[in-house]
Amino acid sequence: MEQYIYEDEYRGQKRKLLILSVADSSGYRVFCETKFIGSINPVSNETGLVWKTEYDVLKPIARKIGEWIENSN
Repeated sequence: MEQYIYEDEYRGQKRKLLILSVADSSGYRVFCETKFIGSINPVSNETGLVWKTEYDVLKPIARKIGEWIENSN
């Protein structure tokens, strides 16, 4: 299991998001202050890798988190 700490600013407050890979490597679960806030999944298409989520709170930052994970490896 891979683990990442992603830092950003939300509503004027700095926050740290804990990101854990899913056991089957199909995506990542995102936590804020020990609370699960959603998951993100990489999806391949004809233009490359796209990061998707079903969770509204993550939709604005799913791509940023995904690209950050890609660059961290």
